[in-house]
Amino acid sequence: MSSASLHNPESGASCEIGLGRGLSYSVAVRTPGELEAVLEQLLQLPASQVADNVGGLINNINILENIALPVLYHGLAPAVEIEQKILETFADCGLDGGKVEALCGKRPGELGAFDKRLAGFVRALLSQPQVLVYSRFFEGLTRTEITQASALNSVFRRRCPDGTAVYLMLSDMPDPQPECNQRLEL
Repeated sequence: MSSASLHNPESGASCEIGLGRGLSYSVAVRTPGELEAVLEQLLQLPASQVADNVGGLINNINILENIALPVLYHGLAPAVEIEQKILETFADCGLDGGKVEALCGKRPGELGAFDKRLAGFVRALLSQPQVLVYSRFFEGLTRTEITQASALNSVFRRRCPDGTAVYLMLSDMPDPQPECNQRLEL
């Protein structure tokens, strides 16, 4: 089993996260600049993906295209299977066919905060990450939406039991906090 060292260049603090053990971490930093520096380090890890607080979606294409584009580009699935994989992944997240179809036909600007994150999460998941970073994933969500967003990690766990989940957030994140094996302050 391996680990990765994270270093906060502003505070000088550092920590270790275990890789390939199926663990979840909460990493809190004080400033957006510190967060970006730690995010860069996490994205340098092999097979890492980010699900962020804005979904990371391209505004002028629909959600289905947003999710399919990186899968096609990286050759992660044959073109004829992509739509089915997207539908299955949304179903794993608790959405039925009608809701998924409606969501996939919309553009990012037509979505609420949670749905943007959900679409970004599905896109990240289809890239088969070994490290999934939830960057500021809960910011701006209601308590109910935070609970829904926290539950998405169980989908990642089922699909990648040995994967590492990292909730990267500012230290003033209110409760409820996501379930994690370890909480770290950088």
